[in-house]
Amino acid sequence: MHNHSKIILFSLVLFFSASCSISRPVNKTLSPPSDTKWINIEIKNPSPYTKPFPLEARYISYSCQKKRISGFDGSIITEPSYNVIGIPMLQEGGDIWRAKVAMIGGGSCKWTLNVVDLGIEYIDATHLDKELVPGTAVGARIAFDNDSSQNGQYSSAHGDLYLSPKYYPFISEWNLGEKKKELSLLGKKSFLHLRAYETNQIKFYPELDETKVVRYIGIEKKIEGARSKIIYPDGSVGANGEIFPDFDKVDKMKLP
Repeated sequence: MHNHSKIILFSLVLFFSASCSISRPVNKTLSPPSDTKWINIEIKNPSPYTKPFPLEARYISYSCQKKRISGFDGSIITEPSYNVIGIPMLQEGGDIWRAKVAMIGGGSCKWTLNVVDLGIEYIDATHLDKELVPGTAVGARIAFDNDSSQNGQYSSAHGDLYLSPKYYPFISEWNLGEKKKELSLLGKKSFLHLRAYETNQIKFYPELDETKVVRYIGIEKKIEGARSKIIYPDGSVGANGEIFPDFDKVDKMKLP
């Protein structure tokens, strides 16, 4: 019995060592060289109730790699290091917000730009319902190398980018446990995924139509037959089992 317990304990140690790092701390200081290329990003805020969120720029380093022990066979796995920084968007007249990102982050680890997340989110939701709180953000994820875009989710985009996705208000009512109502943005996709080539400028000019509000109503009790439901802008209810709205249905819907 004692030996059996030792075996279990040893197995657990191996399991939890699957992501155990054996690398030294990585120097994440950025120092872009004077000749680096800059990506200029411009966002047009579509509503006084929304706001561009700070850019999230992720850099990658193959010079300062990380090592970890595999929990399966104890081998050492070497991986590139990542460095995520937030870059504030600056309002430069009216509803236009701008920022720029260095392609070469430099520093002792020779950081290079990997991915940039950009977009908008609701910052005030009470104009549609006093009980509403802002929900999740939407936008675009732009990859600048093959490290991030190799999973097949990214479409290729060449040259400067002009993105103008359409969004509608999406209210989610959660009724199990702590009740809350969230206001998010419904788009064809929550985040566009693009692999950029020879891109110098990205313009993100989203459209927001608040005349069509979509609602998700969660169940109140976990009982047989209880189902959440989607209520579309014309009052119609989604099919049983539908847990996310059909964007194309909303987009084509004609209201009185």
